Amino acid sequence: MKPLSWRSLLLAAGFAFVLAGCESPTPRPMGSGASMDDTGDVIGNVPETTDSGGGIPEKDRLDLRGGVEYGAWRAIHFDFDSAVVREEDRGLLEEIAQWCKENPDQKLMVAGHCDERGTIEYNRALGQRRAAAARDYLIRLGASSKQVGTVSYGEDQPVDPGHNEEAWTKNRRGEFGKVP
Repeated sequence: MKPLSWRSLLLAAGFAFVLAGCESPTPRPMGSGASMDDTGDVIGNVPETTDSGGGIPEKDRLDLRGGVEYGAWRAIHFDFDSAVVREEDRGLLEEIAQWCKENPDQKLMVAGHCDERGTIEYNRALGQRRAAAARDYLIRLGASSKQVGTVSYGEDQPVDPGHNEEAWTKNRRGEFGKVP
């Protein structure tokens, strides 16, 4: 058997190094919370559109300095890995859209949430799609696009800290809050 040359060893070491770099990251333990960035920003803390045009002009953004008061309406829920508004939640969205039409000077924030499964980035994006789906539905029902904003909290704010289907079902939600 012929001994390996330095060139062959170097080539093998380089190949092993490249493969090690391709290894997927260590998965986070279930239930670990994601933190916001240093400024406290989360994806979409200003209203966003679902088109690729990229958001609403600054003059039309909601002023969130006074915070958002969630809890005026119950939450809607989503199926696993879905941003489709469920039929059983459409009546509530009709009620909220009616409130928007009757209160055109009031602003509303839709917050999208996810369960703990998936990466932080994926869950933030999915939460944004969920919030946008509810927002788009409200707009189709007559709410003003300037009146309704979206935010995604991903998995950061679970209502149930459990690590099972019952908890995950509760955490896959959209919440509605009035902007004072």
